[in-house]
Amino acid sequence: MIKLGAATLAILPLTLAFSACGGDQRSDGSDDLRAIAEEAFIYAYPMMEQIKTVNGMFATLGMEPNVPTMNPRPPRENIGLPIVLNNLTSMTGGIFIDVSGGPVTLQIPEVTDRYIVYQMVDEFTHNFAYLGTRANGGEGGRFVLHNASQTPDAAAGTPIEMEGDFAFIVIRIDITDDSELEEIRRIQDAIQVVDAPATNRDYPVYDEAKAFSPDFVEYLNELLTEVPPSEAALFNRFARIGIMSDVELDSEQRAEVQAGIDAGFARIQAAMADLDVGNGYIGATEIFGSRDFMEGRYLERAVGAYFGLWGNDKAEANYFMTTVEGEGEVRFGPGDFPPLTDIGFWSITVYDDKLMNTVNPYDSYVLTADRMEFEDDGSAVFRFSSSPEEGNWLYTPTEQFSIVIRAYQADPALIGDYVPPAFIPRD
Repeated sequence: MIKLGAATLAILPLTLAFSACGGDQRSDGSDDLRAIAEEAFIYAYPMMEQIKTVNGMFATLGMEPNVPTMNPRPPRENIGLPIVLNNLTSMTGGIFIDVSGGPVTLQIPEVTDRYIVYQMVDEFTHNFAYLGTRANGGEGGRFVLHNASQTPDAAAGTPIEMEGDFAFIVIRIDITDDSELEEIRRIQDAIQVVDAPATNRDYPVYDEAKAFSPDFVEYLNELLTEVPPSEAALFNRFARIGIMSDVELDSEQRAEVQAGIDAGFARIQAAMADLDVGNGYIGATEIFGSRDFMEGRYLERAVGAYFGLWGNDKAEANYFMTTVEGEGEVRFGPGDFPPLTDIGFWSITVYDDKLMNTVNPYDSYVLTADRMEFEDDGSAVFRFSSSPEEGNWLYTPTEQFSIVIRAYQADPALIGDYVPPAFIPRD
């Protein structure tokens, strides 16, 4: 997930069953301002969280529109830093894209010897496009990002249409150890924006008090340039509280809207209770994706943003987490491993009780599939304790700790039903 202040790209998607509150469906069948505000806040919440995060990157990382920002640090140099759910197998980067002044041309290198992904997230927080190992075989080239009102130059590169003016590209590059640093940095340096407009329009400035007040509507009004065609009826309803419309509410109406905001946020928080996928794990395969995939599933989209932005499509990456206490083990039978495609891979990582990597004398934090030991029948046992053990062992930094399984390029037909084996405490 992306958490403001974490300055890292660590993803923990989640999943839940949900009856959509989309289209022109009403949360309680009512047209009153409270009900409209509840729906509108749930719709807007992930977009506001993205504004908050991008503002944080502007401030802490010096990020600028249409300029790649890469993290040159090897993942293990981040151990001990206050980074939530730090990914120890990837180097990261990002590009804030602004096409308000015209198309933006991205140039990327060919990378076929390791996992790489360019995850493109629009202003609605939908994953609108992918490049990289799975999406295009790691081929390089030039790609022209543009909005629907622009006509890109086909000779400049492969067109990629965005919904709106703003997007964020999350970049992850797999690294085995420090011996690969020079090569990874070469790849990072080769990721360039080779053509961009000279001017950009202002991006909204986040203020938490505003985001949780009736004035939250201003964020959508600043961000959006047009109503999505498939959501015309929804925005027609939202217009009554000032979204994409010129409405001035009196104090009594603002109180109704505030009650709707409070109810909407409570629904988002309450939905977190339904995220368990079995065997004590929180998991996600279904709540991040394209507009087509997420259409009408606004509460799910909001819950994903509440726990962490920028989760991947299930075909790209999936994450499962369980929080446990004491020493113990997880036993994988031959058929218990994450279902992967031919190019898929997975890892298992331990975090402390604050979901961070704590420095330990054994340099024990993560096991990747290529470093795991398997029995003759294909099974594997992973042991978790404070003292070294033979085989697949990971250090437990605190009495309570979390185990995170990351499954990349899983089989999309099977991963939705996957539940990892339970943690078995020792007597």
